[in-house]
Amino acid sequence: MITESAWGPLESALTVLVSLVGLGLTLVVLVTSVRRALGVRIGWIRAGLVLFLAWGIGLPLSGTLAVALGIARPDGSLMTSEMVAGLFFLAVLAWIFVACLATLIVLEAFMPTGHVPGPREAWTRSVRATRRSVRYGRIIWVGATTGMNAVIRSGPRSEVFGEVFVRFCNRAGVTFVKLGQILATRTDLFPAEFTTAISALQSDADPEPTANIVATVLAEQGVAARELFASFDEVPLGAASVAQVHAATLRDGRDVVVKVQRPGARAQVEVDTDILIRIARTVESRQPWAREMDLSGLASGFSGSLRDELDYRLEARNTMMGAAALSSHADIVVPAVVSELSTRRMLVLERLRGRPLTGEAVAVLDPQRRTALARTLITASLTTILVEGVFHADLHPGNILVLDDQRLGILDFGVIGVLDSETRRLLGGLLLAVLAGDAALATTTLTLAFETRPTLDMGRLRRDLGREITMLRLQDRLDVEAFARVFEVLRAHGIRVPGDAAAAVRTLVNIDGAVRIIDPATSLVEVARTIAPDVMRAQSDLARSIPEMAGTALAVGVVATRLPARLDRITEALDRAPLGRGTRVLHDPDDRRWIGAQITDVLTAGFGMIACVLAVILVLHTGGPMLTPSLSLSALSGAFVGAGGMVLALRTLVRLFSVSGRVRSRTPSDRVG
Repeated sequence: MITESAWGPLESALTVLVSLVGLGLTLVVLVTSVRRALGVRIGWIRAGLVLFLAWGIGLPLSGTLAVALGIARPDGSLMTSEMVAGLFFLAVLAWIFVACLATLIVLEAFMPTGHVPGPREAWTRSVRATRRSVRYGRIIWVGATTGMNAVIRSGPRSEVFGEVFVRFCNRAGVTFVKLGQILATRTDLFPAEFTTAISALQSDADPEPTANIVATVLAEQGVAARELFASFDEVPLGAASVAQVHAATLRDGRDVVVKVQRPGARAQVEVDTDILIRIARTVESRQPWAREMDLSGLASGFSGSLRDELDYRLEARNTMMGAAALSSHADIVVPAVVSELSTRRMLVLERLRGRPLTGEAVAVLDPQRRTALARTLITASLTTILVEGVFHADLHPGNILVLDDQRLGILDFGVIGVLDSETRRLLGGLLLAVLAGDAALATTTLTLAFETRPTLDMGRLRRDLGREITMLRLQDRLDVEAFARVFEVLRAHGIRVPGDAAAAVRTLVNIDGAVRIIDPATSLVEVARTIAPDVMRAQSDLARSIPEMAGTALAVGVVATRLPARLDRITEALDRAPLGRGTRVLHDPDDRRWIGAQITDVLTAGFGMIACVLAVILVLHTGGPMLTPSLSLSALSGAFVGAGGMVLALRTLVRLFSVSGRVRSRTPSDRVG
């Protein structure tokens, strides 16, 4: 039983609860009314704040106005009937509502709902912005102290640009080192002096504490490394800036290597790539050389590629695709992927026993074996590029092992190239043209394979390309400088080489470097000239061509079987309806709805304008019954009519100008028939 002493606090609590419930219901009704009046979805918090602010300002002003018009005395007592007072305050509330609508329209125009983050998102954004600002300042400082800011105007063609860029990347950190390593392979975009200078960039780093690596394994697998593996070597085989590799043994006895991403690597890359894109856009807006090579597009592509590299599930897929493409070459080994243990931040691969490709590693092999391995590597590379269409796009000597069983192991399929069948055929034709020294055929193939501008001078291109092809075919090596000259010719004629096609050329250059280590006496050009006919035959092999031809024939057959029925429907439609019926605007339901919406907008705007004009007339009218000495019936009526007219006008304004992009005007469809 509630005592009298306890009833007071309980009554106060119930009063507060009832007030809050009433306030909430009022807010729901008002916000719903605002949304229905404007025809757009406005955030509840924004609408509620505007409404409370309007009530807080409008109600005290309405009291002052009531005293001035003789509705009430300063002490709050009425000077007129309750009906007149009620109508007056109802008109005041209507205009407060109109003021809320106008305020919300302005807010939506400048800060649309959804663009202003909530508290949690605002905190997350502020943390990211702070981290980005600090990092941005650090990079600007590195640019100033390394001399990068001073040479940026001259661009990659400057003699000192490469040296300064290497210093900048080494001090700027992981993302920029990776950027330099990628740019070092882009001989199609940058001068040979620049790519040679930055090719020395390395991403080696101090090992991550073992506790962090073990924690990542636990987070990815749900079990500790000691339970997942029979053994897990805490000392890494190698440590780079993004990940490090540990040796381990599976429970079934297989030796594997475990590539584990460093904690915080993804967050650091996200910040750095965002900054990199901003810097690229700034440089592109100021420097002609940056605009010429589409620096911002290059930065965006690199950023996307680097983010993909951080997902080791993609590398696992690439490794399996690479193994399938190389499966016909017995002397080439790709480590098997342990799919059930590979995740986004952890990749488990079969461990290949061997040594990195160096002169010392191949010195123990007899000359015949070295020659065989060199030829196999060349054949495998040309086959994966021109026949299989999937190739290792970063196959430098550091990613090649000389295995203990005298075979070659291919590692790190983080980046692969993929070529469609048409591009493969065109690149094969281009290779044959280059090897034969046929500039005319090479020019024709280039214009078919790559995008060209309408003003291309074919004769001049044929002469310029012919000179480079002549020099290239007389060389027994594929060096960076030779291909850099070819790409320079293409750039001069406005021919943009697709990324995967350029990667294929870079792969051949890298293979040539590996072949020089394996067997200096073997020439990639000579081997390519010897095996090119076989590669072309494999490319057009009947077993490969039959599925493609069958698919084409099937598609053509389906179209052919449907053609008579379609012709019959067309003739029937022409026979039933006069020509042009289907082209009329009102024939389509969407068109009728669109025109109906336009008519509604016009009528709404018209009624709103009429109501506003009528309201002005009623307010300014001096005759008629007087409700108070200062307020006439016509003026009060004009207030109601004006509020309604303003609501219609504001709604029309929203629809016409599509406030915040939520209301889009539709146009009639362009359908025919």
